[in-house]
Amino acid sequence: MATPVDFPKYLQSLVESYKKQQHLYTLTDLQVEVRVEKPPEDSSHPRSPENKPETKIYGPEVLARIRKYVQQGNVLLVGKPGSGKSTVLQRFRWEFALEALENGDRPIPVLVELRYDQSIVQAICAEFRQAKLRVGEKEVDDLLLEGKLLLLLDGVNEMPSQKRLQELQLFHNKNSPTRMIFTTRDLALGGSLGIEQQLEMCALTQPQMREFVYKHLPQHGDLLLGQLRDRLREVAETPLLLWMLCKVFKPNLKIPQSKGELFQEFDRQYDEFKGVPSVSEDFRRFKPDLLDHLAFVMLQGDSERPTDGWVAISRRRKAEGILERWLGDRGVVDAPTKAKEWLEDLLEHHLLQVAAKREEIEFHHQLFQEYYAGRALRKLFDDKHPDVTDDERLQHFYLNYLKWKEPLAFMVSLLEDDVQAVRVVRLALEVDFMLGARLAGEVQRDFQQRTVGLVDGLDVPRWLKVELLGVTRSDEAIPRLLKLVEDSDSYVRWSAVSALGAIGSEVAIPGLLQLLEDSDTNVRWRAADALGAIGSEAAIPGLLKLLKDSDTNVRWRAADALRQIGTEAAIPEVIKLVKHSNSDVRQSAANALGQIGTEAAIPGLLKLAEDSDGYVRCTTAKALGNIGSTAAISGLLKLSKDSDSYVRFSVAKALGNIGSEATIPALLKLAEDSDANVSLMAAKALEKFSDNGALLKSLKLLEHSNSDVRWRTENELGEIGSEAALPGLLKLLEDSDYSVRSSATDAIANIAKQHAEKVAPHLPHLLNLIPSESGKEVHRAILAIQAACKYYNYPIRQFSLAPHPAKPSQPTELLVKIDQTTQQIHKRTKQMADQPTQDFSHATFQSLVSFGPNHGTQAHHLTIAAQQSSPEAALNAVVQIIQALEKKYTNVQDEQQARIIIDAEFKEIKEQKRIEWQNLMSLQRLYNGGKNAAVKLGEHFTESNPWGKAGVAFIEGISEDVN
Repeated sequence: MATPVDFPKYLQSLVESYKKQQHLYTLTDLQVEVRVEKPPEDSSHPRSPENKPETKIYGPEVLARIRKYVQQGNVLLVGKPGSGKSTVLQRFRWEFALEALENGDRPIPVLVELRYDQSIVQAICAEFRQAKLRVGEKEVDDLLLEGKLLLLLDGVNEMPSQKRLQELQLFHNKNSPTRMIFTTRDLALGGSLGIEQQLEMCALTQPQMREFVYKHLPQHGDLLLGQLRDRLREVAETPLLLWMLCKVFKPNLKIPQSKGELFQEFDRQYDEFKGVPSVSEDFRRFKPDLLDHLAFVMLQGDSERPTDGWVAISRRRKAEGILERWLGDRGVVDAPTKAKEWLEDLLEHHLLQVAAKREEIEFHHQLFQEYYAGRALRKLFDDKHPDVTDDERLQHFYLNYLKWKEPLAFMVSLLEDDVQAVRVVRLALEVDFMLGARLAGEVQRDFQQRTVGLVDGLDVPRWLKVELLGVTRSDEAIPRLLKLVEDSDSYVRWSAVSALGAIGSEVAIPGLLQLLEDSDTNVRWRAADALGAIGSEAAIPGLLKLLKDSDTNVRWRAADALRQIGTEAAIPEVIKLVKHSNSDVRQSAANALGQIGTEAAIPGLLKLAEDSDGYVRCTTAKALGNIGSTAAISGLLKLSKDSDSYVRFSVAKALGNIGSEATIPALLKLAEDSDANVSLMAAKALEKFSDNGALLKSLKLLEHSNSDVRWRTENELGEIGSEAALPGLLKLLEDSDYSVRSSATDAIANIAKQHAEKVAPHLPHLLNLIPSESGKEVHRAILAIQAACKYYNYPIRQFSLAPHPAKPSQPTELLVKIDQTTQQIHKRTKQMADQPTQDFSHATFQSLVSFGPNHGTQAHHLTIAAQQSSPEAALNAVVQIIQALEKKYTNVQDEQQARIIIDAEFKEIKEQKRIEWQNLMSLQRLYNGGKNAAVKLGEHFTESNPWGKAGVAFIEGISEDVN
């Protein structure tokens, strides 16, 4: 009989892994918007302005929204490179792992990176194997059949071959019981897989960008934004790019002029960012070319499959061979050895990493691979290589393959020859209009008048020209699009306005503001959309006027645009409209306040909750639900008693959106509403709180007339541990029956363990009950809450007080011991200090250690120059060797184990590197400074660190040998 799989072990490994690497997945704590497109119900007609997919944009609750949609079916998440798709999946895997640990019925999350050349089932087995679990393909097939897995499939566009893409489509069709979330950067590279629920990771809005910049550059944010002005979206519209921009700006306070220059500067400064130790001058000289060549060859891939590239390659079999051949062609002595060593250096110190399959390597992000490949392409132009100087060959080998689109975009942004840049765009337009338009907007800004002119001069239908000009995303396209806004064809006019929004430049704002007064309602609402996409506060006055527009759709689009701008500056002006005589305007004001979505909008909405118009109250309820704050609950509770069933229906839905257990009492009442639609919506909202099907029933039974029923119910609620039971349990602390009071205390104590900060605010109320008949039970509850929340007084806890200055730090036990040890060694070796037994002014220490799974085996060189203090350099050698061992043997928690490993390492050095060992034996000069040695070790190891303690013991042992 097969051994049951220990899935909790796997889930725990996911949780621990995320904790250790969480910084890798949170480049920004801003959450991008998600655009949800649903196909029209009538699919028999082609898409048109009248028959287009329904589009909804959701704000910062991106994780919650995706979670909601995956419950309804599979989801395809589309987003630009660096927009955070992989980050979302990593976060999801962690959240779902936590949930599955708490509830064994939840699906087990498995992340599959589609870039690797393996079947999906093999990838799932490999994921379990990472947690040291043996799960065979048959067991995986059973799990899929039973729907027990939640698959997070990252990078449809990165699949290594068309064959693997076809296998993925078949896998998706075959395993319908299993929920799946897919990500892709481009629907053209892999298609939609037939998934109807497609979510788009929108670009960061201007306010989000500014907030990010000020958070990461608090002292220089104004300077950076001042230099960029309206070019922020052009250079950095995704979290990754914006993070890179902040990094490169800080040292010299200058912005790059294009995305290509941003990557160029980031690459140049990377050593400083990472604090890379000194490496050989030869490696430093060859490093840029090595990265370019490796990325270029990987993207070329197999000549028999020219449409596909490699995002990961075998480390030994391919990567080392690629570098060896390249170095050999350039006359580098001992190319095989250099290829191995320098590949290790790239993995250790630059933007390469070990892949999920340990025998493979990859770039940290596909964008970096594409940048380096683009840089290699530019070198082909510099070298006048026939594959790029010949028009047909350039089109055949590069322009015609989608895999080269991003490298070509990087390449043209770095081309300084305007003739060549214009030539590439012209040739690209011949290959594909969309590709050519994209490259036309990527060339250096000084060349864009000519390249965008090529796009504008195309003999194509006007609707297509509008789309192509929008794809350029160039300021040079704006005046051309503004002319097309006056076109006689309504579709051309509408599309031109939308394209202006897609460009996202503030240069377009004056023209768009004029369009807000256009006689065509479709132009007005599209102008509002475009202004929202640009996200500038300069659009607020015009959008506020649209809230009074005669057309409902225009008013609501204006409200949504105000949300995208995301500023509270508009709220006072919108609140003025709350008292407008026209109920339609008041309704639009309510919608606008909800779209802006901050708690500052709640006071204005609370006024509208008492409006005489039912539609206004209904919209107000929806708006309060959109804000999603518990601060909105009070207003919704008022509306829950509204005479209009449509209002009550909206209230039930809004309370469900808020999702707080504090809404349960109101939802319970609405679940008994006389209107069937209201009661059904309330019941649906309550489903999320009904753990084990017991909570709702139990809450009602707390008021049962029979004390035994109340007592048993309290025990059940205590086991469930939901904060929703608190109001009822707090009442029962004053129950006339002692057993009921006692059980209520126990239940509250259990809830406090799980929801300390939710229970703590009730402490003042409980203190008031101490003099009552139930004082003893109440006091027991107070003690339990204090123990859970780890403080005594809730109001005092809310005070914001500055701490007193800290006392001067005292020497740690480890530092004291090191000091004592080095002083003893100093006494023993003092007479020998001036005449060392070995001359090692030019010696080299070499550590034969493995630097962990992410870095491979690394021969670590430490050269001691003649002018340096040799003893200090010798100590550095010992410290770094011990640190490398600590990095490799992460599970060691015991000093004795660490000492055994250290001794074994130095024994290997003694046996294989006799000269290095003799130099280490001359450590007596090291201790001339006594305390200096202690401080040096103390800088690298904490007091409780077993490696630090073992290091002290090792030094003691060496001192005995020396003596």
